[in-house]
Amino acid sequence: MEYYDGIKTSVSYQIVSQIKYIRTMKQAILITAYKDLDFLEKIVNFFDDDFSFFIHIDKKCKENTTGLSQLKNVYLFSKYHIEWGGSNHLMAILLLMREAYRRNEYAYFHLITGSDFPVKPLYAFKKFFEEHQNENFMEYFPLPRESWGEDGGLKRIRYYWFGLNRVDVRGRFWELIRLSLRIQKKLKINRKFRYFDGKLWAGGTYWSLSQKAIETFIRFVDENPGYIRQFRCTSIGEEIFLQTALLNLNVPVINNYLRYIDWGEDGANPVTLTEKDYDRIMSSDCFFARKFDKIKSAKLINKIKSAGL
Repeated sequence: MEYYDGIKTSVSYQIVSQIKYIRTMKQAILITAYKDLDFLEKIVNFFDDDFSFFIHIDKKCKENTTGLSQLKNVYLFSKYHIEWGGSNHLMAILLLMREAYRRNEYAYFHLITGSDFPVKPLYAFKKFFEEHQNENFMEYFPLPRESWGEDGGLKRIRYYWFGLNRVDVRGRFWELIRLSLRIQKKLKINRKFRYFDGKLWAGGTYWSLSQKAIETFIRFVDENPGYIRQFRCTSIGEEIFLQTALLNLNVPVINNYLRYIDWGEDGANPVTLTEKDYDRIMSSDCFFARKFDKIKSAKLINKIKSAGL
């Protein structure tokens, strides 16, 4: 049993799965996805009517959305063309936050990817967040950070990352972006962060936040529209924009995002989870795991479901 900032995150999961937890608190699941929309249906079907789903599907995605759109409490959006590292992912997240918040009916908001899957029984999920509904769970640390490489990660916002919203970083146009960065370094370009005296915080993109935290953030960006503009032409700004605002606005945050992610040996990309990861996932205090592949992770998903999910 582990504790994070004094909050007990481990609950007993030995109760038989047939026990139904009382329906009370409404929660919103926010999802950014770009493929395997049929897998999203499995995520939605795990939850009950106390949950609503706000899903942004990459504008490039050509898969049929009929199955998803026919599910109850599902709201679909496809406004942004998203490439890895580009600021459009941040904008899609902000869109989902606004759409869910404006309905004024959710006490908790959870941001996940389309390749996440819940790994605790629904009653345990609901019980935990009802008991901690005023707490906020999100990874955070100050920037610069040595493990974030050159400049401790400051290069993400220090330079202009032109074209990331339209360029696949694995393609040939990536060399043009790299050339632009080299020129900016020689010219000593250094974009100043104009908010919070330049004090930056960062962490994992995904989180579970209370209604009060979401309200505080949205009110701040509405009153300071230049804050979001500050993240245009940045790289992976979604790992900075929310942590920086909430921590500087003194919103209490527990430094744990309750997600199981295996970052592999290089620490750069999440490893696709398989059946061999089952014991580590289920013994963790996490409520979601990432990342799942509908084919490679099929046995793992079935094993998780057979455990009473």
